[in-house]
Amino acid sequence: MSAAEAAGPGFVTAPGFEGAARAFDGQILRGLHFGAQIEVWHGDRRVLSRWGGFRDPRGARPVLGDTPFAAYSATKALTAACVHKLADEGRLDLDAPVAEYWPAFAAKGKGGVTIAHVLLHQAGIPAAADLPELLSWLVPGGGERRAAARRPQHAPGEKVIYHAFTGGFVLGEVIRRVSGLSAADYLKREFLAPLGMTDSFPGLPPGELRRASGIHTADPAQIGAARVFSNPLYRRLFLPAASLNTCARDLARFYRMLCAGGQLDGRRYLSKAAVERATVLRWDGPDAQSGMRIRWALGFGLGGYSPFPDRDIRHMGRGATERTFGHSGQGGCAFGWADPPSGLVFAFTCNRFQDIPGAHLRFQELADACWEGVGK
Repeated sequence: MSAAEAAGPGFVTAPGFEGAARAFDGQILRGLHFGAQIEVWHGDRRVLSRWGGFRDPRGARPVLGDTPFAAYSATKALTAACVHKLADEGRLDLDAPVAEYWPAFAAKGKGGVTIAHVLLHQAGIPAAADLPELLSWLVPGGGERRAAARRPQHAPGEKVIYHAFTGGFVLGEVIRRVSGLSAADYLKREFLAPLGMTDSFPGLPPGELRRASGIHTADPAQIGAARVFSNPLYRRLFLPAASLNTCARDLARFYRMLCAGGQLDGRRYLSKAAVERATVLRWDGPDAQSGMRIRWALGFGLGGYSPFPDRDIRHMGRGATERTFGHSGQGGCAFGWADPPSGLVFAFTCNRFQDIPGAHLRFQELADACWEGVGK
């Protein structure tokens, strides 16, 4: 019996979404990843819910609907939501300097860096995950102190350079100073628990390691990224930019709430104005490090374009526009997005990194099939 057959009860495939189901199954059969989950909603209808494959290449542990996957940078959207909630409540100003809430951050010329600059990857303090950086994460407050001590590479707002980790530490520290809770605890209290995201963990508890998916890569350049968070010492940490562990159906609940203007099942999480502010286009241009085109809102990426100058690959699918917003994770390991005009919400998790074009192609195949389903 295959993993898909073993886990099959509970699958949902609405009329029109058969092609998306086939695309999902086909990616596992082709070896793009060992296991994956997908959850798609159209308005108030669950139109696709599916999982399959295995948590490791040995094929010993099938993926289930509640299997947690490492989401890497898909985490950034949830951290951004925490910041927007505090702004929504009048407890912080997105256009205020970070140093207004965290005075030590002003060191080495960063006094003009605002919270919005950090959300837009314009703070000028990107950093590689080198050995000193990795070791600092194991010390409470280590990542935050290193971020505060960095000298910016450029003036605030002058460029966009993707902040893989450092921006998350900055936002997490602001959340802690304003709310009195760690970023992990604030996220759990304000979003994960009330949304019923019971299989989502900001840092994977040791007791959940056995049932979680492994982390693997098909891209040699990402071996280090797979190894670091395969280490239980790191996987238990919460980095506000990179280490949520979640499943597709939990991630879909988060984006359904945003797609509905900040409310779900009768409870309001963010005002409609806050969601609109968080997801409106603020940057459309090159990333100064990678050279790829990017569309950024305040903590979310937007759709409706190809990042590659010589290839038309659209990771939110050809039906997406700049009104479509979301965030993906390292090597295409996770992706959540929502399109309010159509009501389409997409969530996907898997356990094998691809290179950047390969990750975008993987997403586009699934997203295009879902857009086709909406049109039927």
